[in-house]
Amino acid sequence: FKNIKFEKLFVCTVLVLGLAYVFVIPMYRGHDEHAHFFKAYEISTGVFNTPIINEHSITTIPSAFFDVLHEDYNTEERYINATYYDDVIRSAGVEVDEENTITVGGEYMAVYSPLPYIPQALTIRIMSLFTDNLLIIFYMTRIVNLLVSVFLLYLAIKIIPFGKNIIFFIAIIPTTLSQIASVSPDALTITSSILFVAYLLKLIFGKDKITIKNIITLAVIGTVLGLCKIVYVPLALLTLLIPKEKYNKKRDRVLMCVLAVALPIIANLAWLGVASTHLSLIDNNKSDAQKLNILSNPIEYLRICFYTLYHDFDLYLMQLFGGFMEHIEMVHVGWINVIAYIIIFIIIVLFDKDIKDKLDKKMKITISIVLFIICGLIYTSIYMQWSTLKNYYINCVQGRYFVELLLPFMLVLGQNKLVKESGKINLVKVIAYSGVLLNTVAILTAVITYI
Repeated sequence: FKNIKFEKLFVCTVLVLGLAYVFVIPMYRGHDEHAHFFKAYEISTGVFNTPIINEHSITTIPSAFFDVLHEDYNTEERYINATYYDDVIRSAGVEVDEENTITVGGEYMAVYSPLPYIPQALTIRIMSLFTDNLLIIFYMTRIVNLLVSVFLLYLAIKIIPFGKNIIFFIAIIPTTLSQIASVSPDALTITSSILFVAYLLKLIFGKDKITIKNIITLAVIGTVLGLCKIVYVPLALLTLLIPKEKYNKKRDRVLMCVLAVALPIIANLAWLGVASTHLSLIDNNKSDAQKLNILSNPIEYLRICFYTLYHDFDLYLMQLFGGFMEHIEMVHVGWINVIAYIIIFIIIVLFDKDIKDKLDKKMKITISIVLFIICGLIYTSIYMQWSTLKNYYINCVQGRYFVELLLPFMLVLGQNKLVKESGKINLVKVIAYSGVLLNTVAILTAVITYI
């Protein structure tokens, strides 16, 4: 490891493991991957807002996207996500005929902004110029999504002043790898959140004064992150941590607040105005009634949140660290891998001297408050959309939603004084060797599952 540059080791490790996931996970087996692929195709045709026909959000796709499975894809026995290796093999020769189309319900993906689908949509459109083979188009879309993700993570590794080991750790969690190696827009959500925090830390702890270019760059990254998933918009509030001494003029500080904080909020409110029409078709305006219920009974709602956290905490750990993987937790890797990742998590927090004494008390408190707000938004958005009215429990919160929070969370925890010396622990070796071994276990488990 002494002769290998950290960034090169990172890229090689993540890219190789990511490519393994690209081909080990059968077509459509990622989280809602078929629907994300349909949405990406829709955008590739120039349709950025799913049309509403007869009070239904309708996505038009080539019929081959459904026929790729088998004749009984829509029976009660099989769902479109339920693919195995034999389905992929049988579909090797399926060709896409864009004139032969069908329509499907697109309400759930219609609420997503088109932005996190741009890499996938461009790949579909470009590949369609060279081949009609569906599997080639689909797997190239996965590969490009992975390459974009690795590139953004590489940029984050390059610019972050401290916490490189944390990014490496997050990147080789099976949950992260399986997401960035799929067609899912969550790939851009995860990577843009990490890049945002990395760039912000660069501005805070760098020696140079903040320029207009820095302000615009941070605002763009924050807007991209917000348009991926609105619940992560509060991360933009961390720009307030930049010391006033870092600005050349008071005007620049005001501009930073306006662009880096207000722009993501305005962009999301604008898209929310578009998406709300699709959202109302999903829940028949139930979310409005749920919101009124929360505001009328805030103490009861807090109890519901804490009960859900207590009830599902072990499930969150399993989903966050790859104990359960893919759609409906199909791949059961188990607790041994999860415990191993938790141990690595603790080792980094305790022994990574690179992150010690970097954040002052104000920064730690501010980051903690922002993380608390984001967790509250995750719970509330899920409760409003997916839980029955006035339910005692919040359904459908998944551990993978917290991957985006790991970097700032671990930075705050890493400020502890419990261990001052790391001794002979080589964290890069621990992360790299453990990551390869644990992901090999996860990959073999997936292979056994899908045979």
